Amino acid sequence: MKKQQKSFLIPGKPWTIELPLWLPGFAGNFTYGDVTLEGEDGVDPEQPIEPPPGWEFGKIFSRLFTKNWYLKFFYLTKISYEKNGFLVQLDGIAGAVGNSVKFNYNDKQVVQANFRSVNLRLFGGYRIVNATARNEKFRYELYGYIGLRAYFQKIYSDLDGLANKLDINPVWVEPLIGIQNQFTWKRWFLVLQGDYGGLFNQSKSSVQVSGYVYYRTGRITSVKAGWNHIILNHYGRIKNEDYKVKATFSGPSIGITFHF
Repeated sequence: MKKQQKSFLIPGKPWTIELPLWLPGFAGNFTYGDVTLEGEDGVDPEQPIEPPPGWEFGKIFSRLFTKNWYLKFFYLTKISYEKNGFLVQLDGIAGAVGNSVKFNYNDKQVVQANFRSVNLRLFGGYRIVNATARNEKFRYELYGYIGLRAYFQKIYSDLDGLANKLDINPVWVEPLIGIQNQFTWKRWFLVLQGDYGGLFNQSKSSVQVSGYVYYRTGRITSVKAGWNHIILNHYGRIKNEDYKVKATFSGPSIGITFHF
């Protein structure tokens, strides 16, 4: 019993449920017909919009020290089942970009807009690498997985005093493929995960990269801290008008995990 409690892995508990909070920053633009909105946290709308943070680690890491870039809390919930080399996971992200961001409207006017998003991800995978040290205190696992990601969004802005000038609800689903690295050492657990959605579809694509460190605090609980980064692009038509959504969310996340 004592040996099990000193390890993050406890046999017979394949289910995990996470209740974390995510504090992402936001940068992006939305286009619907002849209306274009563009904005970023912490940026004066009278100044040119800065590009969203790219792949360079320094740009992403610098957001830790730019407090104005963070928004309200987003909710990021995860349920997973892992046993006999198989992994199934369902997770969801929900939140809104609103009062903390002012958008440029067609480069001429500063307006308030509201962007709400619910993202669901379901995937299944199989362990393709399983390496354990001789003393069994260290373990490395690599999973490959495939799945689906669904977006339910609402974009609204009151332009020129006319309500519903911009009021659309884009919804789409895309396939995804990804990998998940897992490192276990005593009570510590590190997860590095990345996936690509859309599978080379030019009208819809997304990238999600995350890294989390867990620490086992008891037989059924652990705490986690890490970073989650999402880039999404989508083009489509609503009511015979073209629309485009391009957005980046990036920021730290903390939470508690229950093991069953």
